[in-house]
Amino acid sequence: MKSCIFLFVLGVCIESYAQPKSTQFYLDKWSSNQLLETNTAKDLSFLTEAEKQAIMFVNLARMYPKEFASKVVANYYGNENYGDYLKGSSYHASLLKDLNKAQPVGKLVFDQAAYESAQCFALEQGKTGKTGHDRIQCKSYFYGECVSYGMETGLDIAMHWLVDHDVPSLGHREICLSARYTKIGLSKAPHKSYGVCTVADFVF
Repeated sequence: MKSCIFLFVLGVCIESYAQPKSTQFYLDKWSSNQLLETNTAKDLSFLTEAEKQAIMFVNLARMYPKEFASKVVANYYGNENYGDYLKGSSYHASLLKDLNKAQPVGKLVFDQAAYESAQCFALEQGKTGKTGHDRIQCKSYFYGECVSYGMETGLDIAMHWLVDHDVPSLGHREICLSARYTKIGLSKAPHKSYGVCTVADFVF
């Protein structure tokens, strides 16, 4: 959010931007039971906190769509790396609309084979610096796949897919919220071009 502040003595106009809210701000809006129920990968020591939270936030959107719209989406417009890039976004507005009319669907549980598929591809893309879904040597084990670039936290990764900004097909959003999928494997890795990438593979 741009604003001009005129200092009394100097009369200088400076430009400021609203600071993005922390992940904790959004976590505090949910009950401990809701967080426990949706954090289906919480006991896996080989996953990072960001990977676990990406799964958790996707599950919160699936299981509590209307609450997710009001507690998360309505307050989320970007992050420290990219600023308020969702201000005025029609994709942000359409996610609110979709969630407010959506019915709850089941949570995603962790799947080891899908994780290995996602991990291999995240590492492969990270080294090549490429984007997309074309694999070179990695074998695939999924029926739906989402890839995020440049997003560090679990919240930002999940919101990247759910908002699907500038993706007309809304394919990532549809996968994340689809009742057809019941399992997920998710892996985050360094990326040559975007700093970091995260791959999520979904299975029935």
